[in-house]
Amino acid sequence: MSKQKWLITGGAGYIGTHIADLFIEAGKDVVLLDSLYQGLESRVDYLRTKHAIDIPLEVIDIRDYAKVDALIAAGNFTGIVHTAALKAVGESMEKPDEYLDVNYTATVELIESAKRHGVTRFIFSSTAAVYGSPDSMDPCREDGPTAPISPYGSSKLLAESKVTEFISIPGNHGSSLRFFNVVGSANSALLDNSVENLVPIVINKVKAGQAPVIYGHDYPTADGTCVRDYVDVRDIAAAHLAAADATQALPPTMNIGTGNGASVREIVKFVLDAMGRSDVTPIDADRRAGDPAFLCADVSLAKSAMGFTSRYSLKASVESLF
Repeated sequence: MSKQKWLITGGAGYIGTHIADLFIEAGKDVVLLDSLYQGLESRVDYLRTKHAIDIPLEVIDIRDYAKVDALIAAGNFTGIVHTAALKAVGESMEKPDEYLDVNYTATVELIESAKRHGVTRFIFSSTAAVYGSPDSMDPCREDGPTAPISPYGSSKLLAESKVTEFISIPGNHGSSLRFFNVVGSANSALLDNSVENLVPIVINKVKAGQAPVIYGHDYPTADGTCVRDYVDVRDIAAAHLAAADATQALPPTMNIGTGNGASVREIVKFVLDAMGRSDVTPIDADRRAGDPAFLCADVSLAKSAMGFTSRYSLKASVESLF
């Protein structure tokens, strides 16, 4: 059997480099595509050094369809892992057209290119944002309601439908993996540089000598703050590897989380403890519009379909950042 070769879009990103790391460890060749708008070549350099191999990095915008198509035409790829996206919920409210363009239209074009050039495997990095703001305190199921409340979530849900069409073609394989809140790092060189995610926000606030802010303390949860499912980026990477290696047809969408919720107050405490800053007291502020009280994954489908379960505890994820 010849060696598998995978194209990873967004391959210099926080999630993309963790996926590349695991694919290389599993004996697959990878080619990374990234515009370097948010991705960092330093992450790729770390992987090149770690694995002592040349890892091709194609600096291309996912919307440069001619260049992307030429790369796929020449690549002889087994499959594509598509993580390239714009992912800031707040920014998507200001730039809905750009989010639709990058997250939906570019995915459609990528899939068309895959079809033209005989690529039969496609794994899409989606998001729990497709569920919107559930009013239920039950874990989200893949067959439950989807009602995104941001252009970001809508663009990802639209893209999922195209992935589902692609994998329904006989001989094609893949899935859309809906991540919940991603946290952790395999190495300091691969850290999340997002200004959107709670854990980096708390760390940066404390480093700047400021107290972290908790938005909403009167939710119907155990401590009054929002509850979320935090999943380690190394588990996200493992889920992509499991999907890539699956020999049976996969469900079109699968939640990737832990199945356990943690409150914002608990997260902030984990971070402060890990930083040795129990002297810092978070500030309570009013709720933000659109924040659901509870957003956690029902993870039974990923387990039954491809034997995937998360391995890292939240404590281990937070501690991996220091």
